[in-house]
Amino acid sequence: MEGEHGNSDVKFLIGHNAGRSAIIAAFIATHIATMAGLWFGGARLPQFDFNTLNGYLVLGLNYGFANPAINFVVGGIIHYTSGIIWGVVFALIVHPAIGRFIKPLAALTPVNNYIKGVLWGIVLWIISSAFWMPLLIGPLFAPIGVGVGPFLTSFGPYGVQALFTNLLWHSIYGINLGLLFSPTPAGGSRTWRSTSGVGVR
Repeated sequence: MEGEHGNSDVKFLIGHNAGRSAIIAAFIATHIATMAGLWFGGARLPQFDFNTLNGYLVLGLNYGFANPAINFVVGGIIHYTSGIIWGVVFALIVHPAIGRFIKPLAALTPVNNYIKGVLWGIVLWIISSAFWMPLLIGPLFAPIGVGVGPFLTSFGPYGVQALFTNLLWHSIYGINLGLLFSPTPAGGSRTWRSTSGVGVR
């Protein structure tokens, strides 16, 4: 065997090898989470528009406010690239490492892949809430009176709701990443096992 993600002993839901599967799965997961974040406002949640936020970081608030379309596209390129990089890190490093350190998650099954994705989403939520938002977005918006608070305990007027909305966003990303980057043994069938022991394909 070549290892947990070796091409000869593992098959993937998307793509024929771990690298290609990771890139495609991460792109789709990023896109689904990004669209969800843009719709959060309809559910009376803070809108998480990471495309626009990344654009502001690179181009500055003044340019971003004056050129929203360019800001959105430039920020989107950065955001999707970041989402793909984090997805590849998950697929090639974190996914196999979790299986080594948490023995019940060692088997390459759809359920375990899903759980690993959820765990990775939580890790990214912590990174985003503890570092990215307070250290980058907070100072960016401070001159116009919009704060994020320590560990994203506010985002403008939303208070601690922003923290849990950020968790929702990263959970959506992690869940889809885990489901789409789904290595299973090449000789086995991709079957979900219910508590009754009945396989569901």
